[in-house]
Amino acid sequence: MFTIINRCGRLLSCEQHDTSRFPLLIIIIQDNKGVYTEERGEFTVRNYEIAVILSPDLDDKSLPDMKETIKDWISSSGGEIVLTDDRGQRKLAYLIKKKREGYYISWYASLLPSGPSAIEQNMRLNENILRFMVIKSDVPVQVDEKSLPVDADSNVAEPVVSIETSEEITEGNEGTDASANQSLDEKNEGESG
Repeated sequence: MFTIINRCGRLLSCEQHDTSRFPLLIIIIQDNKGVYTEERGEFTVRNYEIAVILSPDLDDKSLPDMKETIKDWISSSGGEIVLTDDRGQRKLAYLIKKKREGYYISWYASLLPSGPSAIEQNMRLNENILRFMVIKSDVPVQVDEKSLPVDADSNVAEPVVSIETSEEITEGNEGTDASANQSLDEKNEGESG
């Protein structure tokens, strides 16, 4: 492996380490000021958003299979999925491949810089994908518990109205409601006559 280094100095070592799943190139240089260690950027992991619009022609059985296929593409390119945002079937703003609707799904993943090109190549060849977009994100994805959807089965406390309070309000307003209704009726009779 040949590496061009723009610094003046003596190359002590140039090694490629396999840490977890992501390789790392470490270069150690010595010059008159000391020893420097440098990690090359081409092996660093970046955050991406992969947005896809799937064909509405997919049935209940093939839609989960297609989602799983895309997840496999992401993981096979060295990626790790952080979050999946499934927005379901929605109306498109304009016709795409003679379709008016599509399934909107986004995956937020950490990928090597070579990963998006492999994913894009697979997506271009699949006829069930109407549109796709792979965006590099500068900010790492953080899951906020407040933004997560609440399950219908969870125990959510509902507001309880006190019966005593509502009775007191009803009793106190009976006289005023009757007089207000009488005065409105009298005004309407006076205007019509």
